[in-house]
Amino acid sequence: MTIAFTDAAPAIADIEGTVVVLAGADGTLAGAAKDADTAMGGTLRRAFDAKKFKGKHGDTMAFPFPAGMKADRLILAGLGTDAQDGTQARILGGKIGAALGKLDKAGATILADGLEDAATVAEIAAGAKMRRYSFTKYKTKAEDAKDGDITVAARDAGAAKTAFTDADALAEGTFFTRDLVSEPANVLYPETFAERLVALSEHGVEVTVMGEAELEKIGMGSLLCVGLGSERESRVVVMKWNGADDAKAAPFLAVGKGVTFDTGGISIKPAGGMEEMTMDMGGAGVVCGLMKTVALRKAKANVVGIVGLVENM
Repeated sequence: MTIAFTDAAPAIADIEGTVVVLAGADGTLAGAAKDADTAMGGTLRRAFDAKKFKGKHGDTMAFPFPAGMKADRLILAGLGTDAQDGTQARILGGKIGAALGKLDKAGATILADGLEDAATVAEIAAGAKMRRYSFTKYKTKAEDAKDGDITVAARDAGAAKTAFTDADALAEGTFFTRDLVSEPANVLYPETFAERLVALSEHGVEVTVMGEAELEKIGMGSLLCVGLGSERESRVVVMKWNGADDAKAAPFLAVGKGVTFDTGGISIKPAGGMEEMTMDMGGAGVVCGLMKTVALRKAKANVVGIVGLVENM
């Protein structure tokens, strides 16, 4: 799924797929919402008047096959009174993302042309993208895993797109972490985990992978002993991002625990929930997501991420 910005959206009656319009808590229907209400013969106004929709922050109401429009569905979303606040705007975007449900190839168009602040528009888009995440790698049918794209119509699409850059980098880093945590242990183990991190070099991260021989040489026995019972070799991966103006400036350091599967104490652990032991590498996953976000943002900082990857088997 991609997020695109435009300041030249078609007339609301001609937009296909799913259309999202915004309304104020005071019942204000302006811009796109007013146009939609006109096309639908006053249906949105009737929803307000009947108090079926109050326009509170994050409220949504769906109208299938809206009259006078080519769209398959229209979603009315409430701005409330705090939409201009960055955090609230992102929460609103998340509510919209949830309301969209499964999108076909026609995707969705969020008509945010009534909002003056480009940063607010960008936060709504970011919230929608974050909410749309789903780990679909192992879906039986590839088609079931596909999700339509989202177009955001804004007064100043260029400014909104620029404001979205940092938020998008955060989303991509978060998705990287979620993908790692969601993988089963027979797919993600120390060696394959390290291989995925090498790919961060494409974004400018300096990646160094240390194997067991090197780890033993530098005295990392405590880490190595955890993986002694496994046929998988342990790894330590060091990721460096040098973005500060002063290349010698002390870096921010993040260290993450990466136990890709933990059978420690398996004799006293109940079977229920055993599959969740794959998440014992969540700390390492967060560090890896952090490094991807830092790189995508081209952060003006020196950052080092270190993860110890072992299988306690």
